[in-house]
Amino acid sequence: MSKRPRYEVKALLDLGCPADDGIRLSTDVYLPQGEGPWPVVFIRTPYSNNDPVKKIPLAREFASNGYAVASQDVRGRYDSEGEWYPFFNEARDGLASQKWIAEQDWCNGNIALMGRSYEGYCAWMQVFGHHPAVKAIIPIVALPDPVLNVPWQNGSVMWNMITWSLFVHARTNQDIEQYDWESLYGFRPLNRLDEQLGFVSKPWRDWMDHHLKDDYWKPACYMHRMNELDIPALHICGWYDDDMPSTINNFPNARKLAKSKDDQYLLIGPWPHATNTKSVIPGVDFGTEEVIDINGFILDWLDMVMGGNPGNWGDRKRCYLFEMGSNTWKWHDDWPPQGMEEKSLYLNSAGKANSMFGDGVLQEAPDNKGKNYDEYDYDPDHPTPYLQDPYTLQIGGPFDARPVERRDDVLCYTTPPLERDLVICGRLWAELWVASSAEDTEFCAKLCDVHPNGLSRQLNDGNIRLALRDTLEKQDPVPPGDVVRIKIDMWATGIRILKGHSLRLEVASSAVPKFAAHTNTLDPPGTAVIAVIASNRVYHDKDQPSRVIIPVIPD
Repeated sequence: MSKRPRYEVKALLDLGCPADDGIRLSTDVYLPQGEGPWPVVFIRTPYSNNDPVKKIPLAREFASNGYAVASQDVRGRYDSEGEWYPFFNEARDGLASQKWIAEQDWCNGNIALMGRSYEGYCAWMQVFGHHPAVKAIIPIVALPDPVLNVPWQNGSVMWNMITWSLFVHARTNQDIEQYDWESLYGFRPLNRLDEQLGFVSKPWRDWMDHHLKDDYWKPACYMHRMNELDIPALHICGWYDDDMPSTINNFPNARKLAKSKDDQYLLIGPWPHATNTKSVIPGVDFGTEEVIDINGFILDWLDMVMGGNPGNWGDRKRCYLFEMGSNTWKWHDDWPPQGMEEKSLYLNSAGKANSMFGDGVLQEAPDNKGKNYDEYDYDPDHPTPYLQDPYTLQIGGPFDARPVERRDDVLCYTTPPLERDLVICGRLWAELWVASSAEDTEFCAKLCDVHPNGLSRQLNDGNIRLALRDTLEKQDPVPPGDVVRIKIDMWATGIRILKGHSLRLEVASSAVPKFAAHTNTLDPPGTAVIAVIASNRVYHDKDQPSRVIIPVIPD
């Protein structure tokens, strides 16, 4: 049990923090009632610092434990002045706010940057070149670079970003449940989705004009700067977090490159983007340990790195990870865990891997004594679906993938039932040899845990546009019919695949509405209207050994 004094809490509302151009940034401050000054937790949010459900209870809990909390509306949202334009003002406004906080009489010279989702992105954008008072960062399900996830993932539109754009349009949150989102999944051109919904968004239209990592987006990217990180970080996400690329890239890169590489910590639970919540998907139960005292965990870590009470953290290791399957938490010295080995499972079939009823298999060695490829037609006007609730901002989860796997435009490759448990913890990759009849197309890959009763639980997935297979900065089209190697990042997972279960790899060319359907043309995705049908192939033989790469932990 952690030991720290408990305090009554005093609120100072709507303090005017000046940005570097004089704009007033509304900041609510919650203080412990006692003899200060205090270490400060600083949160910048587009979702209202006066949110009675998420912001105020968090601020009061931290303040009652001896930390001042400064919660600020970002530029142009709620009580802050200026124009709201996502991604591009967070560094300058964050740095100006750090200076202001450090000068206040309630700050003891120690500031921790913290936030969830877009707030976590705000924290990352202000960490490089930070004020000397900034001593720690806690990015929770933070957004990664905008070209890697939202609004663009590897050149494809993350469709629910139009939902988010409407949600945060103008100063206050908008009602997004009044719309029939499913009726819009096939709408083109994408750069007029805002108009179709009854509003006009300059950011949305600017985003749709820039699907490459160009000079527009580069100032909003930060993940290449981990070598500059010089303060402790507690990275937090879930195995089903739809902004996972930030955590699974930033933590290992910081461990290798950061000036504070020995001060990096990691927490990953079995959660979606709504961190530390109980799964509500039918048939899924991660057990009684799924939800933890996450605020207590963070406070103990803060006590160690800047609160002057390292005993509350004690001798805990660096990484606390939930192992699905066994549904237990485990401590590790690092992530990926020491001893992790990459295991390859190779695709094979007699040419009929279409759907879960086909003949596709995953096996230990590359070999094919039958046909050396599988083929399917991808029609952008009848795209392969992706299972999610269109009325939420969460993409993906431990859904039963069988409704999708019944389709002939989905290739399925499955292992025999496992003879013993298999522990997977780390990054997932699908390395495929592919060809298309179209000018350009997309390939999507998904890994599933297949239960003995046939249930196929989604683990994680990813995508790649063929013309952007090597770089996001320029298109490199593949001539129709040419065979090339691609490597699809399927993010990461942590699970014990139980004896008698199987692994299944799905390959398709769309995942709507996770990604807007690729038109199979080289037209810019934001303005593309005309779509064509593509005949797409996945090759698998000794010369073109398509495989899935999984991180295996010796049991």
